[in-house]
Amino acid sequence: MNPVLLPWLYYACLAVFAGAALWAWLAAPRAWRPAGWFLLALALAQALAASLVLGRPPLAGTYETAILLLLWLSALALLPCGDPEAQRRLAAWCWSCGAVLLALLLLPNGQRLYPDWYMYQYIWSRLFFSLRVASLALFLYAALAALASWGAVAVQRAALLRWSRNFLLVGTAVFLAGEFSGFTWRMQWLGDYWCWNANFLEATLYFLLVTAAAHLPPAWAAKPRLRATAQAIPGLLMTGLFMTHMLMEP
Repeated sequence: MNPVLLPWLYYACLAVFAGAALWAWLAAPRAWRPAGWFLLALALAQALAASLVLGRPPLAGTYETAILLLLWLSALALLPCGDPEAQRRLAAWCWSCGAVLLALLLLPNGQRLYPDWYMYQYIWSRLFFSLRVASLALFLYAALAALASWGAVAVQRAALLRWSRNFLLVGTAVFLAGEFSGFTWRMQWLGDYWCWNANFLEATLYFLLVTAAAHLPPAWAAKPRLRATAQAIPGLLMTGLFMTHMLMEP
């Protein structure tokens, strides 16, 4: 959100997420969990405040995408992944990533709110943007789970890598649902659904990258570091490219 609008909420989120990330890295296995619910409430408050300012749900743009990713990561961090210590490590990664996303909003283009485009009023366009961001959040969460496996003991590492792959698959399903919404939206408006363009190529390459990461050859999947790297690349690459594009857009 533009700091001129609700600066106290933005700076509160930035400070609390950074502090909670540090607390999660240092706290005992279960001592971090109460903070997770507070962070989720704070992320939800920021998303609702943006909706009131915009007069619609946050759908696109640097700030809108960042706060939706923050909301998704805050909710996903509370999901039990099968091992308390593994979940603490994953929550620490999620909250650290959330703090970085909020810090990026201090850059000039990070404070920009997108205008209320005419297409936002249609359900298929809203679904397309919402599902795109949701899939990006799921891929990023899968990447953070893979990164959290580095340095973990064998049981935690196995749980985190399995968790990461599961969310690569869930993210793929959400991504494809978003693409279907986009196709339907473009067909409704007789747009460029019938021809190939750079956006379709980009979406296809992302799909192939995630599919490859989730279906490694058995010999590669048996190597934890290689598997973690492969499962982390899609979410980190997609998020990095998207945010870079948004921040550099004139």
